[in-house]
Amino acid sequence: MPFDIGFSELLLVMILALLVLGPERLPKAMQTFGRWAGKAKRTMTNFNHQVNRELELDEMKKKLAEHEAMIKRQAEGSDLQKLRDEAEQKIKAAEEAKTRAEQAIESGTTNLTDDKKTSS
Repeated sequence: MPFDIGFSELLLVMILALLVLGPERLPKAMQTFGRWAGKAKRTMTNFNHQVNRELELDEMKKKLAEHEAMIKRQAEGSDLQKLRDEAEQKIKAAEEAKTRAEQAIESGTTNLTDDKKTSS
């Protein structure tokens, strides 16, 4: 707690407030002060919660980055990387075969069309 006020200091402040404000205005002043102190306390509590959430979020981001880096390091030297490379090579070879087959079909169709025209 930021203010260390003992019972004797609090009693002294109350007596001074009673002498300065009088018995008629003292209850209203204490009520106003209580509201103000409550709002200040809630504001500080909300601020502390927000700062704590931000700190936790930053720490989670750091942990996530560390885990991602660890997973990448493990995957680079493992069989997963080799399988990935092999799969990429097979996909590339299949695409090349598909292109060659399409070209062969096109040229074969052209040849068949030409053969039909010459035989007619």
